[in-house]
Amino acid sequence: MKEDKNMNQKIYSGSKPGNLPNARTGHRYVAQLPVNYIPSNPLANCLLVGLEDTGLHFISEKKQIVGIPRNSGSIEMQLNIREYNESGVEEFSTHELKLIVEDDYNFLPGEPDVNTPYRKRDEVTYAIPVNRNSKNRIKKDVAAASKRGNQQIEEGKIREDDFYIQYHSGTRWYALAVADGSGKAKYSRKGSEIACRKVVESCLEQLKKQSRKIRRLSIRYTKKKLDKVRHEIVVRLHDIIASSVKGAYEGIVLEAMNFERRTPEDYATTLLMCLCKKFEFGWLIGVFGVGDGAVCVYHKDNWYSNLMAGGESPSEKCFLTTPGILQPSGLERRIRFTIVDDFSALFLMTNGVSDPIFGNEDDLPCFELWNRLWGDIRSKVDFSGKTKDVGEDLLKWLSLWTPGKYDDRTVAVVF
Repeated sequence: MKEDKNMNQKIYSGSKPGNLPNARTGHRYVAQLPVNYIPSNPLANCLLVGLEDTGLHFISEKKQIVGIPRNSGSIEMQLNIREYNESGVEEFSTHELKLIVEDDYNFLPGEPDVNTPYRKRDEVTYAIPVNRNSKNRIKKDVAAASKRGNQQIEEGKIREDDFYIQYHSGTRWYALAVADGSGKAKYSRKGSEIACRKVVESCLEQLKKQSRKIRRLSIRYTKKKLDKVRHEIVVRLHDIIASSVKGAYEGIVLEAMNFERRTPEDYATTLLMCLCKKFEFGWLIGVFGVGDGAVCVYHKDNWYSNLMAGGESPSEKCFLTTPGILQPSGLERRIRFTIVDDFSALFLMTNGVSDPIFGNEDDLPCFELWNRLWGDIRSKVDFSGKTKDVGEDLLKWLSLWTPGKYDDRTVAVVF
């Protein structure tokens, strides 16, 4: 221990390296700091140095190390703690920690039977350069990518995720959907495709008919800021989303009816969809979500992350075909709206993306994790609107950050 009498501080150092549970490349890691290293004062400031470029992060509020290790080997860290004792003396202490990261196992890929129905490409990307076709920059671009997971490759399965994104230049509405077919349903890969396409196409078709009315309502709301006018807009959009979700389910039912001994449950899938448009009063965003994954409105400068859908407990195992989802009460609690001045990104992602990054539904609202996600994805993807390769870059990003065994991954972004 050293004491600096001139600065009214006490500095402690020289603690021995602490042991942390081993990690494995490509697998999510969550570890609490050793109990004897956690300060008793909850207001203490903790900084962990040494995790740069490892794929791991330190969540100071929870005193946890989380993330997905990128490379095997030894990671040496230093924990710096600053706190005040009962006498008001500022104290500093340092602790050394060490983490061993093991190599993930290698697997032999399996190929689906050539006669398997509903074959899909292993990787799909799509981008809509809205801004390059616009004279003003208030509009945003949209892009998406989907990748077959290593877990599906190993088991010889077809990609079960899907997405569908559209922008209607006439009404200026964006419509996006991502879906993850249930691994226990025989034809869920087709269910996810039907659900995404049907819900987006239905929403945009109805919005073409309602566009003028909604536009007049938005002008009234901009002038007088009447809550009842905003409520009327939301009611109209709620009805559009609800009927479109029902249409997606009916599309699955019709597909199942084309074959003997098939039921809608054979096509079980999650579904996350979003409508958004820029009005004079801000961006109006409407969302429907059933199943895991996440929809989030993120603003990097305002420290804002609004989780609008996702985060359901895995034990619920809810899908579009689950009884009760399409009842009025079921739809009511799954359709949400918000108005924001602006945002850096609007994310839709299946659980193949959200689970490794956030771990569980309790961590999904954490702005710090969304901020790190944005920093990581921006290091690989150019969101400036100046490149045509956003979709391909998104696909590369999906491939890079977890080298091990993982589920299908799908992400759509308005930016």
